[in-house]
Amino acid sequence: MLAGFSVGLILFVGLPSLSFGGEALDAARAHRLENGSRILSEFADLLRIPNVASDSANIRRNAATLVDLFEQRGASMQLLQLPGAPPLVVGRLQAPQAVRTLGIYVHYDGQPVNESEWKQAPWEPTLYTDDLTSGGEPRPFPGRGDPIDPAWRIYARSAGDDKVPFPAILSALDALQEAKIDRTSNLVFLFEGEEEAGSPHLAEYFRRFKDRLDADLWLICDGPLHQSRRPQLVFGVRGYTKLELTVYGATRNLHSGHYGNWAPNPAMMLSQLLSSMKDERGNVLIEGFFDTVSTLDEAAREAL
Repeated sequence: MLAGFSVGLILFVGLPSLSFGGEALDAARAHRLENGSRILSEFADLLRIPNVASDSANIRRNAATLVDLFEQRGASMQLLQLPGAPPLVVGRLQAPQAVRTLGIYVHYDGQPVNESEWKQAPWEPTLYTDDLTSGGEPRPFPGRGDPIDPAWRIYARSAGDDKVPFPAILSALDALQEAKIDRTSNLVFLFEGEEEAGSPHLAEYFRRFKDRLDADLWLICDGPLHQSRRPQLVFGVRGYTKLELTVYGATRNLHSGHYGNWAPNPAMMLSQLLSSMKDERGNVLIEGFFDTVSTLDEAAREAL
């Protein structure tokens, strides 16, 4: 249950998405090298705020902290609130010469915690010299201006999923501003506080506040780390649909000699149902399943 995250990746992942070209990347790398210790310290402060979706008081603390951090970078931020839902943090950062609007999604809540499974307090970020499975040992956070070792790992709840995009985005904005590099996109921010609880209110937030969340393209900053540990961009995010199914059968064990082949068998019924959903090549057989699936047009193929 421990979630370590590479310090080198924390300070870099997501940077290519905000501006394109070697100049912007060079500025981001230079900013990271010069400000690594400050970036880690700011990230640790965010990780210290508990973020289970059901903990409404601390969820609001997380939301308010994000508003403050992005307002410091010039973004116009606000909290949207539906009854019974955690606040949705939304914001906008205009670019004078923008040719598009890029939406950036991150969720700031984390999964519930069983503290007995943690080596240290889950909301007390701890810096280790390496991954725990490789013998990493706790060490102090670096002082101002100290170099950063890419082998270091931060362990804390949501150090990876999903608070890590925040220092990446904030550092990218700082780097571009310091280097006086103009962004080519307006930015719309959407930070959700109940993704780990299934996002039950996100659709309603979009319905009610569509005008504030309109974007040409969405960058979803939430996904698994590539096996190479290198940053990656993936075109397209796979959604999912879930349902609960109850199959009824006998309330007690039935003798196969008396009841076999004619009494309803829930195990067999479920097997037959599942096998009817896909063929051996993985094609979905449910009627109408592909009716709303769009094929790739030429523009999408060219982008890929």
